[in-house]
Amino acid sequence: MRLKGFVLRSKHLGSNLKHITAFTDKLGKVDFIVKLKRGDFPLKFDLFSLSSFQLNQKGEGYELKEADLIKSYFPESIEKFFYLSKISKLLIPYHLVESKKLFRLIEAYFSVEKSYSVAYTMFLLKFAFIEGIFPVLTKCVNCSSKKVISFSIEKGGVVCQSCVNSKSFSWNFELSKLALNLAKNSFEKMKDIEISYVKLEKINKVFETHIKYRLS
Repeated sequence: MRLKGFVLRSKHLGSNLKHITAFTDKLGKVDFIVKLKRGDFPLKFDLFSLSSFQLNQKGEGYELKEADLIKSYFPESIEKFFYLSKISKLLIPYHLVESKKLFRLIEAYFSVEKSYSVAYTMFLLKFAFIEGIFPVLTKCVNCSSKKVISFSIEKGGVVCQSCVNSKSFSWNFELSKLALNLAKNSFEKMKDIEISYVKLEKINKVFETHIKYRLS
């Protein structure tokens, strides 16, 4: 099988072996072992590369036959390295099936060259939407009250004072409005808008916890 994949993790195992985790266009997230050959161009197996892989199914796993580099997204700045690392770490823990939308989302956000804080939050929100786990943000998920004060991880959305439980984060309509705005718009439209870092971090913490609870 010939497929394209973004390298999310590239771990040395010794003796010229690497453990690769990639998100591919035909199999979703997949793991395989690579035995480096003399003369191999290493970038095709490096972090954040988009490469073409030829895989053979071997039992429940896959065996690499060939690989070619399509494009290296390896960053020139430490800021972009941390940004791409956060995206990769977000995706690695979960069983992600083939999704053209997610593949295109990764491609678009690996190409970002500025406003990394905004870009990561937007990727996080859009990832939740693609996976079908975007939470209720406009009214209490339990009783439909508009007077929301918290986000309930257990209930999967914002809640009012009467419906708060122990697994809730403080939340308000301002955060809901910002999250929905970032989720529905393009990065090109939002990249130059000044947005509070504190608010972005608040949204990140809640959505990362929500995603972990829903997908684990």
